[in-house]
Amino acid sequence: MRILIFSDNHGEKDNLPRIIQRYQPLDRIISLGDSEMKEKELSDLDIFGVKGNYPFEPKFPYELNFEFEGWKCYFTHGHLFHVKSGVTMLLEKARSSGYDLVAFGHTHQSFLEEKAGVILLNPGSLSSWRSHENPTFAVVELENNKIELSIYNIYGNLINKLEKTR
Repeated sequence: MRILIFSDNHGEKDNLPRIIQRYQPLDRIISLGDSEMKEKELSDLDIFGVKGNYPFEPKFPYELNFEFEGWKCYFTHGHLFHVKSGVTMLLEKARSSGYDLVAFGHTHQSFLEEKAGVILLNPGSLSSWRSHENPTFAVVELENNKIELSIYNIYGNLINKLEKTR
C-alpha cells in the first residue's frame, strides 16, 4: 500500500496535483489539515483529511485512524497536542492507543523519528508559507512486516527516510 501525506498547504493548489501525478500509483492521499481548500476540491482528488486550526477548514474530523497492512496509524493536525512545544502529548496518545505510526502537521517543519516504538511523521508544509524548508510531503509504503517512510521536497529530492520491519 502506498500513501501520500501532506499538510499545511494553506491554499497552495498547484503543488498538489503535480505530486499526486508524480508518485502514482497511490492507494490513499491524506491531508493533515490547514489546506484552505474546499471540501469538494479535496474530495474530487480522493483526499481524506483532518481538520486543522485554520478557520477555513472543511468539515473534517480532528483525527482519523486506519489500519493499513497490519500497521495501526493515527492522523491529526497536531495543534490539539501542542506539537510546536514537542511531541510528548502525541507520543503518550500513540502509546496508550497502540499506534505504530502517528502523522501530524501544524509546525510546517518536516519530522521523522521513531520514539518508544512509535514512528512520528510530520510531512512539513506543502507551501513555503511560514516554512524554512522548500515545500515537503511524505510517501509511506506499507507491507505486512515492513513500513518505509520518505519525506521529499516538491523537486523530488529525498529529505529524510525511515524503514522499520517487524
